Amino acid sequence: MFMLGMISMGSAVVALLFLRFWRISHERLFLWFAAAFLLEAMNRAVFAWQGAGDEAALPYLLARILFFLLIIGGVADKNLGKPAPR
Repeated sequence: MFMLGMISMGSAVVALLFLRFWRISHERLFLWFAAAFLLEAMNRAVFAWQGAGDEAALPYLLARILFFLLIIGGVADKNLGKPAPR
């Protein structure tokens, strides 16, 4: 339970850092990453709140899949999309 709280807090801090980087640079990749880590923070917090039963339960698994899809989407957007305005 303690470790889930630590992971949730760490993910929330990383999300805030990526939001800060996005505000400074207006690079969309940081916004994708911030959304992904915010989702991970919420997922871990809810998992801990529910008693940390089965991590392979469908809602938690779907949230983790969405987390990785957001990361992949951000990288794809960075490499295939048009450049961010300066």
